[in-house]
Formats: sequence, C-alpha cells, structure tokens
Amino acid sequence: MESESPVKDVLYQELSKLTEHKIQLEISKNNSSKVINEIISSSKILEIPGDRDENFGILAESLMHYLLTISLIPSQRKISLDNLDLDIVIPDLKLLKEKPTDSLIIYFPKSANIEKINQRISEIKKIISQENIWLVLHTDLPVNTKKYLIGTDNDSFNNILKDITKFLSKRKQSKFKILKS
Repeated sequence: MESESPVKDVLYQELSKLTEHKIQLEISKNNSSKVINEIISSSKILEIPGDRDENFGILAESLMHYLLTISLIPSQRKISLDNLDLDIVIPDLKLLKEKPTDSLIIYFPKSANIEKINQRISEIKKIISQENIWLVLHTDLPVNTKKYLIGTDNDSFNNILKDITKFLSKRKQSKFKILKS
C-alpha cells in the first residue's frame, strides 16, 4: 500500500510485517497494548523528517483507524458536525447526536500548540462532555481531557484500544463485536 505520506508508508510496512491475522489474534487475547507497542517501537517514525508532533499524530490516527476497523469496533473517521471537523467518533455520528454520553471523540492534534488544542477542545465540548473527549499527543501538554501519549517514555497510547473496549462495554448499546469471525 503506497500513500502520499511517508508516515503512513512506515505504518503500512510495520503492519505488513506483523500481518492482520497476528494483530487480530493478539487483540483477541487482550494483548492490544503489546501489538500497539510493537508497531510503534519498530517503526522508523523517528527517521522521518518534519515536525514530530505532526508525524506521531498522523501515525496514531492512522493506526487507530486500522485497529478499530480490524477489531470491528464501530467508528467514523474524518467527519464534520456543525462545521467542526472530528478525527474519530465512536461509535457513529447518529449516536453522538442522540446520546453523546455513549459516544467518544478521539482528537489527534498534529501540533503542540496548546492554544489551538484548547480552542478545539472548547469547540468539541459544545457537542459532547469533556469526559468523552480523548486526545492523543506526542508532547505531554496540560489539557483537561483524558490524554494518551505516543512516542514518549511514558507512552500510554498502547492502552487506548483496551480503554475504548471498556468504555463501550459500560454502555447500553455495547453489543459490539471485538474481533472478526
């Protein structure tokens, strides 16, 4: 799979080394943290020139989309609501509108500009509560939402799939499959 992004190319190379079957198997064994860590740590992301926050943001968003897809966790990516672009909505826009407490918005800032990030969080808080906004960052910034760090010494992004599954299991509509049959 060739893309227009060197970051995505690196990700696709790592995914092809592991294979979809192995990734699914690890996720089914509740080892999503292990597989996420393996993908990120073996990637050549640090060798790609450019802004680290942007590169890790692209990597995290692309990997998250892939993992949600192969795990059969309902989600929508790159959607717009009330002129606000959203990175990932779980499970979908319809439920977000009807029952925001049962929805998540995952935001992948592609910079460390705290003012812009807080502005975006304020905009998202108009449609969903702060507890249901999760950020994935490379630079550890003081934000008032749940955050996951990627590409740092205290990497917490490895746990995001487990946390999404836990979040969904506590919701009424949580009849989600976690793996392809």
